[in-house]
Amino acid sequence: MLSFAPTTTAAGAPLAAALAPRRAPGGLAALQRSFGNQAVQRALRDSESPEELDPGESADQDAGTDAGTRPAPAAPSPPPSTAPATPAAPPSTPSAPPTAPPAAPAVSVTLPAHVQAPSSPAGMPDRIPPRVDTAASVAITGLAASALPVTLSIDGASAANGTATINGAATVDLRASATVKLRGATQTTPGNAGNLTLVANQGANRLAATPGFSVAAIPQNWSVSFNSLITGTALGIAVNNAWESDSGVVADLDEAQRSEQVQYGTGTGALAGFTGLNSGYRAANHSPIVDRHSTGRGWLTGVGHIQAEQVFIFMDNRTGAVDIPARNSGFHLIRDITAPSPGALALTMTKAGAATTANGYSSGAASGSVSRTQAV
Repeated sequence: MLSFAPTTTAAGAPLAAALAPRRAPGGLAALQRSFGNQAVQRALRDSESPEELDPGESADQDAGTDAGTRPAPAAPSPPPSTAPATPAAPPSTPSAPPTAPPAAPAVSVTLPAHVQAPSSPAGMPDRIPPRVDTAASVAITGLAASALPVTLSIDGASAANGTATINGAATVDLRASATVKLRGATQTTPGNAGNLTLVANQGANRLAATPGFSVAAIPQNWSVSFNSLITGTALGIAVNNAWESDSGVVADLDEAQRSEQVQYGTGTGALAGFTGLNSGYRAANHSPIVDRHSTGRGWLTGVGHIQAEQVFIFMDNRTGAVDIPARNSGFHLIRDITAPSPGALALTMTKAGAATTANGYSSGAASGSVSRTQAV
């Protein structure tokens, strides 16, 4: 029977010790229990044979891991889904803060700056005549189709202040700009001027109002026609002075008076320095009245010439107006003394409508002309 002496390694360690199998790492004992020693031995040989490493595996392993063990195969990936991919939600953007709906435009109404009949001369307080229409423009903006209309009415109407209609009625509803017709009905009584107002309301809201006005008729449009010759101690002509009321009815002038204004020019010859007597205020509700234009015989001594200007003014108790030049009431008054033959003199007196100014009062031309010649 053969026997062998113990052999040592280069380091002097017994060969048996060198050939003793390595102690499985901590996880190896569990493998041995699960798979048996042969399986474990095969695993050890795989781990200890670098030549048999799968070239696709990495050999750089940190200490403390199972040297040479392959990682467990990865779980198979699930098959690709055939369902259509759900599109990714777009990135959300911050929503803008809610905006308030635009405010409805405010209703605006513009009424006339003055309720004044076009027949009113300069300086006349605001007023309209009775019986006749006076146009008034009304501008409306911002009125929605569903909104209440703009209602026009006359505020302050009474027996004392006067009354008026709008388009023939007490009130008028408007939904757009328009020109309405104001007509005086009851005239204002003296002492109550300017208490009427044209107003615009929307429901209970007052949108606009005019300054106060009155209802009053005034005289206008003078005319002249021949009445008679003046003879005796003076020569000349009597003429019919007529005028109208802007209401169309002279009787409406029962609270008005009219007066003449006469301004004499520089006379020549026998009429140098000529002047005359002029009337004051007289009732205006009686037309015509006779106007006398005479020249005393004391002036009829030789050839001469003079021209005077005549304008009528009026006062109105309803509105308180005083000394207002009447429309179209201007006249020229012309006196000519001539010598038609030696030793004979003749006076020609002429009154003719003309635009003129007398004592600071100006007016347009009255209508008509009268001229007569008399032997002196």
